[in-house]
Amino acid sequence: MFKFACNPSRPAIRRGVAGFLLVCAGFSSRIAAPAPADWFPDPPTLRHYVWRYQPCLTCETSAVPPAWLRMAELAGLQTLRIFHSSDETFGPAYSAAPDVIVLTPSALKLQACQLAFVVGHEIVHIAQRHFDEDANALSVFSGMPGNWTERGEDAMQLSEGNFGLALRVSHLWQAQEQEADWIGALLSAQASGCSIESGALAYLRQEIEAGGGVAAAHAPSMERIRQLLPFADSAKRLVELEPR
Repeated sequence: MFKFACNPSRPAIRRGVAGFLLVCAGFSSRIAAPAPADWFPDPPTLRHYVWRYQPCLTCETSAVPPAWLRMAELAGLQTLRIFHSSDETFGPAYSAAPDVIVLTPSALKLQACQLAFVVGHEIVHIAQRHFDEDANALSVFSGMPGNWTERGEDAMQLSEGNFGLALRVSHLWQAQEQEADWIGALLSAQASGCSIESGALAYLRQEIEAGGGVAAAHAPSMERIRQLLPFADSAKRLVELEPR
């Protein structure tokens, strides 16, 4: 899930329900200093990189719907920015450090619970600091000295054209995507009242041929569905927690 067109000099990339990351600028919706939900996992403990944003050329800032703000609040985020873009190069949706989600026309055509899962998935990438995790791993596997850069984009560009490096960190990407799937599904359950079946599974069944391959971030859609099924009961309980 994921897409939009920023104007980074060389897009460093990875993230989305379909798999990439890009960095862009925009306006933020601030959430009142939330504490994450009790069930939400702690983010990894690692260094914070500085992420520099280029002006977006083909996106429009969008208001953040209350249910999406609630997902961000449950994840412990203080800001969330939503952009709409006509450029679907990177798929229907994607996220960018530190607080950006970009949606394309194909994402906006999804049923409400499917879109809630897509947005929840991207919120998890942000809240769990997957971008910083990627930058750190790429630096380590490239043999760079500690603190060689503070800029996340510098580290992300290490993987450009380097298939061997991408292969070495692919296990991390796959773990991140699996984490974003199940936590995103639970976020959409509590905040939007969406079951696993109506949200995540319905979305993935439309993308049944997607995913897989050497160094791919996403597992095949059927495998992602299999991994989500054990969380169906937890999602039902979270739906019951939230007042409607």
